[in-house]
Amino acid sequence: MNLAAAMVTAATALTATAVDAEPQAAPDGAIVVTGTRTPRSLREAPVRTDIIGPAVLERAAPRNLADAIDFLPAARSESNCQNCNTTEIQLLGLPGAYNQILLDGLPLMTGVAAVYGVEQIPAVLVDRIEVVKGGASVLYGPGAVAGVVNVIPLRPERDTIRAAMDVQHLAGRSSVFGSLLGAKTFSTGFINLFAQAEHSPAIDLNDDGYSELARRKLVTVGARGEWRPGDATTVAVDYQFTSERRRGGNAFDRAAYLANIAEQIDSDVHRGTISVTQDLGPDLRAIATYALSRLKRRSFYGGLGDVETDPGASGFDAAALAEAVAISRRQYGRTHDSFDYGEVRLEASAGAHSLLGGVQYRRESVTDRAEDVDRTRLATLVSGSFDTLGAFVRDEWTLGTGLRLILGARLDKSSALSSVIASPRIGLWASPSPSLVLRANYSTGYRAPEVFSEDIHVAILGAAPIRVVNAPGLAAERADSVAIGFDWRPTWNDGAVTLDGQAYFTRLRDTFFLGAVETANDGSLFQTRVNAGGSRVAGAEMTLGYRFTSTLNASVGAAYIDARYDDPQVVFDEAGTVLATRRYLKSPRLSGVGQAVWRMTPSFDAFLAARYTGPMRVLNNRLGAVRRSNDFLVLDLTGTRHFPVGDTGREVDVTFGIKNLTDVRQRDLESGPERDSDYVYGPRQPRTLFVRINAHF
Repeated sequence: MNLAAAMVTAATALTATAVDAEPQAAPDGAIVVTGTRTPRSLREAPVRTDIIGPAVLERAAPRNLADAIDFLPAARSESNCQNCNTTEIQLLGLPGAYNQILLDGLPLMTGVAAVYGVEQIPAVLVDRIEVVKGGASVLYGPGAVAGVVNVIPLRPERDTIRAAMDVQHLAGRSSVFGSLLGAKTFSTGFINLFAQAEHSPAIDLNDDGYSELARRKLVTVGARGEWRPGDATTVAVDYQFTSERRRGGNAFDRAAYLANIAEQIDSDVHRGTISVTQDLGPDLRAIATYALSRLKRRSFYGGLGDVETDPGASGFDAAALAEAVAISRRQYGRTHDSFDYGEVRLEASAGAHSLLGGVQYRRESVTDRAEDVDRTRLATLVSGSFDTLGAFVRDEWTLGTGLRLILGARLDKSSALSSVIASPRIGLWASPSPSLVLRANYSTGYRAPEVFSEDIHVAILGAAPIRVVNAPGLAAERADSVAIGFDWRPTWNDGAVTLDGQAYFTRLRDTFFLGAVETANDGSLFQTRVNAGGSRVAGAEMTLGYRFTSTLNASVGAAYIDARYDDPQVVFDEAGTVLATRRYLKSPRLSGVGQAVWRMTPSFDAFLAARYTGPMRVLNNRLGAVRRSNDFLVLDLTGTRHFPVGDTGREVDVTFGIKNLTDVRQRDLESGPERDSDYVYGPRQPRTLFVRINAHF
């Protein structure tokens, strides 16, 4: 299926993309904060901001951030491991390490935590998700190259209790998800207490005895509060604890080291924040914030390989099994990741200028050790502490009615770099008429060598772990981004039509690149991260929304993204076979998303959505081949029945439906104990039936 056919199908079915509460462009009054770190209505925001709001978070029933992000154009989630399902979020066709995930504007999702963290954010606490594409290092520091994803927490306006129960049935197995939130408001603030749990079984999609979807047990608890001790002072406190037990592979009734293949990750994460806001005058305030993240993870990557483990089976070799067990029992690891973040900033208004400036300091320490099954330390694989001190300033200058200029600059000193990194920014917002908004932005981003991501997730080829190491003298990766866009909302038919679009170009220098799998002197496998010259991303996206009636709204969006290296890069070099590519792997050039909402009666509405992913290039290390995938058109259909409770806005909603209606997904999955776990792509879940009950009291 080509893109044109996919989008015609989507439009005909009224499956169209939405970026907010209804499947149309977000309402003018929606408030966003991510693009400039100050509240602005969506249309007045000088940096284009996409919103994932109630249309997706309630009707589509996503369980986590990775599920929700797929409903935006030029954004998608991608599984990177057939065993443990580590998942990344891609923006502008670039891998997950190029974007920064923020929790209420703070970079608490470190590179180590983000490997599995996009499936751990408590949905019960999420009010909306804001996405800004393009370089954003001037405000958020290292890592914000392709953009930022900001999870905005719920802020209660009254005493409330929210409870949800979700049961999903897929591939003959059922998983359960539940959450509970209680909010108490006071004249001087509020407090939220919340808990969320999920249990998902391991699922084998190709009947080879090895899982494609990992077994997961996840629990999150926490509290969030705000207190105003005086008219000019606000204190905000947030704490979250997440515990996850995840395992993929086979032989789930045995210890991980006795399986042919196993990836087992037991992780505990503590995150906390305290922030004090002090009004210093009618047009001046100061904000001081301290945040921390502490992650502990015990992991197993490996297994026995293709050794027969059943004594009664033909080909059983007791000596070979004993040798494999001796190796496998030494494939455990323990990772500690400690992150501290501090910021002091001033916000001021002076005539036509809205000013923001501050200082940020971050420090991350990572230790990754090899252990055996008895927890005896074998070796220290990674040990390092890295810090960055940055100072930034931003001026939003109103030049006249309908015209504003954004100027920004940042200086960062990273302990991993010998020189200071400068990150400039300039943008223009113009509204020549009430129906039209124009935006143009130049921004920058960078990644420093200390950024950890897949370093601490170990890929598996057969039962052999593959680790990532940085090349000596690895330089920072820099990016320059240009974006030009428009937002048109004509008054025709009482504003029934909305049309917005954006074109962007990003030039990357000293691009980070993972080379071919190599064998060390001790026989272990590794990939080296090197600077591979330059690369670029060019693309455009467009979203059209239409209100057919007061009860039927739809929109459709499409994106074209071309992400490629300046020169071919070698991705496979073994046994005389050398494979090189200029295109980024697992980066489709064409994509489309869509949705429609039909309020059939005051108490029942239907939700129909489509997500199109075009062909992409994927490397199979076992076969030594780069393949072109099929394209995918995923359809979701849900219905929601609303049951009001009294006349105070309280209600119980029952949502039921089918995700991935036609069960489109990767069909050439790797099989057996010698499979390449990295060879996985496309939709992350098969056809799924679900029922969710949401209660708001």
